[in-house]
Amino acid sequence: MKYFIDHLEKRIHLRQFAGDACGFIDTPIEKREFSDEEDYFTQLVVEESYTICAHCRS
Repeated sequence: MKYFIDHLEKRIHLRQFAGDACGFIDTPIEKREFSDEEDYFTQLVVEESYTICAHCRS
């Protein structure tokens, strides 16, 4: 899975870089999702105003 999606915070993490600094530890499991779908990723960012985690980008 390439993306870890936090639906509670509307934040997308890059799986290979996600860690404690990202702050998703408190997100309930039912609000978490894993995906490889580029189209879904783009839809969430463009249409649903999800953001890419700053910790996963650096």
